[in-house]
Amino acid sequence: MSSPKPELLIVDDSATIRATIAKFLGEEFVTHTATDGEEGWEALNKNKAISLVFADMHMPVLNGMLLLQRIRQSDCERIANIPVIMITGVEDSRAAKRACHTIGATDFISKPFDKTDILRRANNYTKLTRRIAEFNEDPKGNTLAGLDNNRVLLDFGNKSVDFSASNQVDVSILYTEIVGVRNLIETHGSKIAEQIVQNIFKLLGKNLRKDELISRIDDGKFVIVLPMTKAFKAHIIGSRLKKAVRKIEFDINGNKVRVTLAVGLTSTDSTDDAGVLTFKDYCVQAALALRASLEIPKHPVVRYDETYEKQFEDLPEKLEVRRAEDDAINGDSALEEFGEFFSGILVGDYSSIPESYIPTLITPLENFLDYAHRLHHPEAHKKAS
Repeated sequence: MSSPKPELLIVDDSATIRATIAKFLGEEFVTHTATDGEEGWEALNKNKAISLVFADMHMPVLNGMLLLQRIRQSDCERIANIPVIMITGVEDSRAAKRACHTIGATDFISKPFDKTDILRRANNYTKLTRRIAEFNEDPKGNTLAGLDNNRVLLDFGNKSVDFSASNQVDVSILYTEIVGVRNLIETHGSKIAEQIVQNIFKLLGKNLRKDELISRIDDGKFVIVLPMTKAFKAHIIGSRLKKAVRKIEFDINGNKVRVTLAVGLTSTDSTDDAGVLTFKDYCVQAALALRASLEIPKHPVVRYDETYEKQFEDLPEKLEVRRAEDDAINGDSALEEFGEFFSGILVGDYSSIPESYIPTLITPLENFLDYAHRLHHPEAHKKAS
């Protein structure tokens, strides 16, 4: 018996656009349509089988950007994490697309449409979503199997990297490890240590979107695959995961215990080898970056790239250089130059910002974004509290 066709939603005020996309996808998908964002929102809430949304940027009543924002802020996990492909036209500016990407757009398609392109994207995103669902239901997903034995992780990672190369988008990979996990086992026993690891695994999973995958590969070590994510955004995600873990307090025989997460990351936008390197190659890079994070005090998120480093034999020397950079950017000089760098962020001139300063800039920017969100969406924060 064949599996049911995936269901998707097309939200566009143009009957021609709706009919065109539905015609392209009708043989392989069950298509639903809506004429504006409000109608699309109602359809998403009523139909739990919808696994992908196409939404036009410009629509009456509720435009595509506002619909996307409502989806990402939904209290329903299914809706909040659904892949959303934005439909754009020649009149849409790069700034508008960047804004949609910041809100959480999964991908973009431009008019006029190409049938092969739309079919490929729809198949990739629905298959990725299905893979994650299979992983979450697979009892082997939480075993201590390493990378080579983790079929679901390898399959998901390979497809994500292949999709990245063929669609000129990026995928990032995080290697994370609970610092001192072996000491936890020796001090508190394997049973308690395992409970801590399982709690951290669940916490990390809750902080990821549905189109992202986390897999456990060893005691206290996890691999996270982030499709459609550049290195800078992955760095922010890694920092947030570290912060979330640090907030958790475990009660062990009356003693309060906190753990720290070390994070190494790599991305297809870190080198010029995109389309050549395999998922395993990127995993090696992320593992090397994790090794560096474990060696550095406070265990910052470490990114593997062309400058840091393809050769780790002289790791201690490089770590001393990195510590010196960290000391420099934590002093008064960072405050003096923050205004200059911030203006570079505003105009999109990111290359003008020295990479060693980026971790210092991330925290205040994250805090500002959180403040701005609370200011403009007080209802959501009242509900959360």
